[in-house]
Amino acid sequence: MSSKAPKSKATIMDIAKVSGVSKSTVSLVLNNSELVKPETAENVRKVAAQLGYIYNRSAANLRQGISNIIGVVVNDLTNTFYVELLIGAERKLLESNFTTLLAHTAEDHALQQQVIVTMREHKIAGLIICPTFDTSPELVSMLKKWGVPFVTVMRSLEGEVCDFVSADNRLGIQLLTQHLIDLGHKEIGFIGRHTGYSVSLERLQGFKDCLEKNGLACNEQWIIDGPISREGGKLGIAQLLDLEHKPSAVICYNDLIAIGVLSELDRRGLKAGRDIAVVGGDGISESEYCSPPLTTVAHQPEKLGEIASELLLTRIKKPEAPPLKFLLKPKLIVRESCGSQNLNKYKNND
Repeated sequence: MSSKAPKSKATIMDIAKVSGVSKSTVSLVLNNSELVKPETAENVRKVAAQLGYIYNRSAANLRQGISNIIGVVVNDLTNTFYVELLIGAERKLLESNFTTLLAHTAEDHALQQQVIVTMREHKIAGLIICPTFDTSPELVSMLKKWGVPFVTVMRSLEGEVCDFVSADNRLGIQLLTQHLIDLGHKEIGFIGRHTGYSVSLERLQGFKDCLEKNGLACNEQWIIDGPISREGGKLGIAQLLDLEHKPSAVICYNDLIAIGVLSELDRRGLKAGRDIAVVGGDGISESEYCSPPLTTVAHQPEKLGEIASELLLTRIKKPEAPPLKFLLKPKLIVRESCGSQNLNKYKNND
């Protein structure tokens, strides 16, 4: 019984013969070089497709000592904010013919260290990292020692100078606080983690600064420290509602917490914007579809991701350039959860 021998894989030489060009020209085309005439490049790609040629980019990069892989390390993909940030970062990288190697650390410092080491072994061209809560500034020293270009996102590492992209966290909370004060609220609570890292400290300080600016006292009993999650929001608002003297409004560290707050209010037969004003922060897409729709500040996570990628691509091209810090200005988005439709209700409580 006879059997056909397996068909051999197409090679660069095969493409060159059929296309009528040199092997080096084919190589230039496969590497997206602009040195080849567009019509020639189109013909070479057409022949390569017809022959079923698959370009081994990893092997080519290894030979040339370069890589088109960017590592992206994200701390919390259960938070839609970081999912949207990732979408923006990846889109911008693809435009420059880079692909992403993604890792989710779930706020685990040891896992973060492990995946970064693994990414280095895969010869990444650069790294975008949203650090875990307890990330040591030594991470920056390690990456610099390795010669890996990198950008940190949202959480700055104290004492270290490196490329950094974030929302203006303090301004975002100030916009929310001022909006509630303008509605007539004088007793405002805050739910969210406020110890341990830069973003939490900035957001809480923005809240306190705005109260002080308006001559209002900050009631520490109304500042609830808890997990940055939907469950954290449910537990936080439960604590406030169980107090004898309750605030008339609550600012949530982010939209995720605010969504949990809305859920607990609904469970108790209460409604945000009617019984208590609720605002979030970050401006994730889900906030628009809450019940009621959530007042928040848009930190534009997709835009932040794009900017992070742009900074990294610049760092790869210009490794000796001075580090850059970029803060994206937030925008207040007013919806029903703050009770702006009940403006007179709060002002009549004076």
